Amino acid sequence: MTSPRFGGPWTERKLEILRAYLDAYTTALKNRPFALIYVDGFAGAGSYRESGSDYEEFDEFRQGSARIALEIADKPFDRLVFVEKDTDAAEALMQMANEYPERHIEVVQGDANRKVPQFCRAMDDFDRAVVFLDPYATEVSWTTVETIAGTQRIDCWILFPLMAISRMMPTDREPDEALAEELDRVFGGREHWQASYQDSPQMSLWGDEPRRERGPSQQIALLYRRRLESVFYRVASASRTLKNSRGSPLFELFFAVGNPRGSRIAMSIAGHILERL
Repeated sequence: MTSPRFGGPWTERKLEILRAYLDAYTTALKNRPFALIYVDGFAGAGSYRESGSDYEEFDEFRQGSARIALEIADKPFDRLVFVEKDTDAAEALMQMANEYPERHIEVVQGDANRKVPQFCRAMDDFDRAVVFLDPYATEVSWTTVETIAGTQRIDCWILFPLMAISRMMPTDREPDEALAEELDRVFGGREHWQASYQDSPQMSLWGDEPRRERGPSQQIALLYRRRLESVFYRVASASRTLKNSRGSPLFELFFAVGNPRGSRIAMSIAGHILERL
């Protein structure tokens, strides 16, 4: 069976933020006539171990996002949907679901870019959901994000793979066509990531075309934020940069709201958590 995902201190921070939001979100809506749903697009096996230890075989397993959502207690989610592409990890999720026979849990094996939009299209008027997109790397397609936003019934936490995207975008030239097409899929169009490149102020020695130079990685994160703002009703002004042990940015954690009527409460909760944790 597949081992649980590995992570570091940044993983614990990400999950701490998620836990705090889910707890506050369900409490805020517990007296409303909505069915509250949690959707995990990359649910993994339900637990993880921190990497980097010399004695990893003795490291304790820690709760992953799926287990955290299951154990929200004040107002439990009415329904939980765990999407996972890996066969062994999906089997581990099914075993975890069997521990909660009284709960409405769906383990869906497949690609999040297909399964999450299917969920979105099947939502009822009185459904409200939190979707957590926590990809391993660059798996999330922009069409998936756009579909989530279009429901106007979903709050979405999105882990943007800042380091992986930065590596796909050379600092001294634009990426080759294969990488450019991957970036197009993530950003939903070439113009949205190409804005990070500018003509170099240095003249070419041979009078060739000006060299294209990319801005810093945080500019890439800003461009993705602008994309989110173009489809969601509101995006939290604060985001969280998650760094590795060397202080290099790995991910940018964004929060976005699709429901105009519920945006004030959702943004207040998320903003408070992002500033505090």
